[in-house]
Amino acid sequence: YACQIEQQDANRDKCYGGFARVAHEVRRYREEAKKGGTPVIYLNAGDTYSGTAWFTIFKDNITSAFLNKLQPDAISLGNHEFDKDVKGLVPFLNSVNFPVLVSNWDLSKEPELLSASKLKISTILEVNGVKVGVIGYLTPDTKNLSFQNNVEYKEEIVSINAEAKKLKDQGIKIIIALGHSGYQKDQEIARDCPEVDIVIGGHSHTFLDSSQPVADKDDTSPEAVRGPYPTMVVQPSGKKVPVVQAYAYTKYLGKLHVQFDAEGNLIEFDGSPILLNASVAQEQDLLDLLDVYRPNITAMGEKIVGYTKVYLEGGKICRVRECNLGNLVADSMVHTRVLENKGGNYWTDAAIAIILGGGIRSSIEQNNQGSITLRDLQDTLPFENSLYLTRIRGQTLRTALERSASLWNTDSNGGFMQFSGIRVEYDFERKEGHRVVSALVRCAECNAPSYSHLNESAFYNVIIPSFLINGGNGYSLVEEHDPFTEVLQEDDVGALQQYLQGTNVVYPHIEGRIVVRKSINNTLCL
Repeated sequence: YACQIEQQDANRDKCYGGFARVAHEVRRYREEAKKGGTPVIYLNAGDTYSGTAWFTIFKDNITSAFLNKLQPDAISLGNHEFDKDVKGLVPFLNSVNFPVLVSNWDLSKEPELLSASKLKISTILEVNGVKVGVIGYLTPDTKNLSFQNNVEYKEEIVSINAEAKKLKDQGIKIIIALGHSGYQKDQEIARDCPEVDIVIGGHSHTFLDSSQPVADKDDTSPEAVRGPYPTMVVQPSGKKVPVVQAYAYTKYLGKLHVQFDAEGNLIEFDGSPILLNASVAQEQDLLDLLDVYRPNITAMGEKIVGYTKVYLEGGKICRVRECNLGNLVADSMVHTRVLENKGGNYWTDAAIAIILGGGIRSSIEQNNQGSITLRDLQDTLPFENSLYLTRIRGQTLRTALERSASLWNTDSNGGFMQFSGIRVEYDFERKEGHRVVSALVRCAECNAPSYSHLNESAFYNVIIPSFLINGGNGYSLVEEHDPFTEVLQEDDVGALQQYLQGTNVVYPHIEGRIVVRKSINNTLCL
């Protein structure tokens, strides 16, 4: 919603994006259209919820307020729209003034959603007298990526094709699929949905750009180019369908120009992501609306909870490799359990902690003072997860490490684990289920912490967020037989705040908790 740095940097290229800049560009193109320019449709592919302290405090109220200012023609839902469960989504759906689209689900067991006023399968827009159908979709992985609820999901392609047929039967010749399933699925939809003409996607935070070469698959930098903008997919019939996605965090606004003939055939296309840097003006009414909410955020930004000597790298990089902010957060989870003094004669009863890379939403910059504020913590850990101790077998822990390896560098890789008390070596070129080369774990019932090989028949106490207790990202970290869990006194933000205030100055580093090896001629090498 706004730059996460000092206000004086907002007009320099240290700050990108924000709804005020999105509004400026959208309004500029809409004004040109009114004067006889190319007609414009503005669409949003989901995940407007969560990610900053603004949402943590104001929740659906601030999201609906800003999107109503932006006036999208339609949006799809993203998985994060369920971060506050169904009860946190329904008020949003009843307060926005535009259609919200999802086609591939069954809401019969969630009557509040079923009756939400703006929730639809598809919508029909009129562009210069031509009717354009827009069909929404949402990854079925949402079932594992959010609160457990009674929404049942269907396969996207089947649902889109069924709705597209209905629209075609109404005489709609141009159809857009708008949704939140990731770049790989977007391309499958473009290939296997014969009536779809354009696919506009989200979820995988994919950066597409035709002006740069596609990055090597081993390039894990957050803004590595994964394909051209647009990515053209050719259907079996020979029909070409453009697929677009515009990274994340509103740093870019995707711009796609298309031209169709009278029969709805795509005859011309081009486009590129628009970088929303300091050269893009910010709309004053959006800035004024931010000021309505700002006092609470300002207060959080003024409360210093600790200091860092180093840049604390979080965000997307924690989904593909060890990150020092992930180490810090996981260490704080172990630390808060140590302070509960449940270890008896030993230093603790839980020497291992796990957090998912996708739960570490941002980095913490090292400013001139090195200060870390409460707002930094809320921006980093915005999901308000309680912490739990779970007692699991070593085999269960190894299975979780294998699942983490299987999610590495995929469209939905937020489930890649960061941890404390584990040292793991992965070989991602091995087949799934066999990618953990070795795993060392830290002892709890010992006089001094040390590491030994993971014993699959032994039991370990592991600290995890409530998201994982509830099976998030498909993990199973509670034993089916004789389960034991215990809630900790602090939640994730509380544990990190407690750790920082006790330590005062931190300087976490990359220390080999996650090592990636590659197989070459059956020989392992670093």
